[in-house]
Amino acid sequence: MATLLEKIVDERVGQTLVGTVSLAVDRIAEEIAREALGDETFRRALRELVRVRSQKLLDQLLENGGGSKPRSKRPGKRQ
Repeated sequence: MATLLEKIVDERVGQTLVGTVSLAVDRIAEEIAREALGDETFRRALRELVRVRSQKLLDQLLENGGGSKPRSKRPGKRQ
């Protein structure tokens, strides 16, 4: 039995209109996201990745946001 993803691809094979291809890509992306997010292991890994990256970003913002403004590489010159 064909999966929903395979059915979507089969429906779009041979069609060349940009709008149709764009719609097919959107539908495929949605189906991939549904399948991926249905996997508990993937969701746990994704949550951990987001947590780690968010903490690094926050640390960088706090480190660089100490009140000093970044200086231009060429003060006084405009491009």
